[in-house]
Amino acid sequence: MELKIKYVNGSMTIYLENFLSWQNISKVKKLVKIIRSSYTPECEGKIREYVEQEMEQFEPRQQDNEKHIARCAEKIKSCQKKLDNYTAIRDKSKKGSDGWKKHNQCVGQARKELRETKQLLRSRQADYNSNIRKKEFYQKVLKIIV
Repeated sequence: MELKIKYVNGSMTIYLENFLSWQNISKVKKLVKIIRSSYTPECEGKIREYVEQEMEQFEPRQQDNEKHIARCAEKIKSCQKKLDNYTAIRDKSKKGSDGWKKHNQCVGQARKELRETKQLLRSRQADYNSNIRKKEFYQKVLKIIV
């Protein structure tokens, strides 16, 4: 969303999505002060609209992240069991034998799958936490605008 603010000495264009992504409350306060003293005070309402739309999307995003986190946790458990089984089977064979080599490949694949799943879990948890911080920031922005 684009805000075009006109004031005595000129004008400025603010790309709201980029501006708010910094999550800097002092910059928001300065922007609101500039808007209130400008020829376009209706921009404050546009900021409120944008923030309220983003807040409406919070719950669906969080629920989606929670589902993915739960799925990843379950997959990590199953991958760990699979890895333990392959390791136990491999360890029963003599090192260097055909059976050992075959099961060693399975161990490698299971480790890779486990590593990728853990990375996906960390990514989803980071999104979840980022979403919470964003919601708190937007609540502060709404308090400033009121």
